[in-house]
Amino acid sequence: MSTSRPLVRRRALGQAASVFVLLALAAACDLSGSPSTVPSGSSPGGSCGPEEIAEGGIDGRVIDADGNPLNDILVQIQTLGAFRGTARTGDDGVFTAPGVSGDFQLTTTDIDYQDLVREVTVPCGELVEVELVLTPAEP
Repeated sequence: MSTSRPLVRRRALGQAASVFVLLALAAACDLSGSPSTVPSGSSPGGSCGPEEIAEGGIDGRVIDADGNPLNDILVQIQTLGAFRGTARTGDDGVFTAPGVSGDFQLTTTDIDYQDLVREVTVPCGELVEVELVLTPAEP
C-alpha cells in the first residue's frame, strides 16, 4: 500500500501543474485567435498573440543565502488583474510558469522562510529566468 501513495501524489501534482498551465494560457490569451490584452514590454500596443505567449514564461529557482536549492516552496503568481496561479519548487528548487506574458508579482510562502515578493515582467515570447533568495524565518 505504501508504494502506491507516492504515485498518487505525483499524479495529483502532475494534474495540478496541468491545471496551472491551462489557467495561465486561458488568462494570457484569447482563445478566439485575436491578440491578447495581456500587458507586455516587447509588442506594440501592449498585446501578444497566442503563439508569442506560448513561447514565453517564467523559469525560476528558489535558493537560500548559501545557494542551496529549496524544495517544496509555494510560489504564488498573480497579475494586477484577476489572474492567480501557483507553483511549487522541486528538489532542485526550480519552478516554472510556461505560457505567460505580462507583469507579474511572485510571492513565496513557506513556514521556515520569510515571505518574498518580486515583481517580474515577461515580454511577449520571452522566457524570463528568476532567482529568489529566501531568508530563514525568525524563531
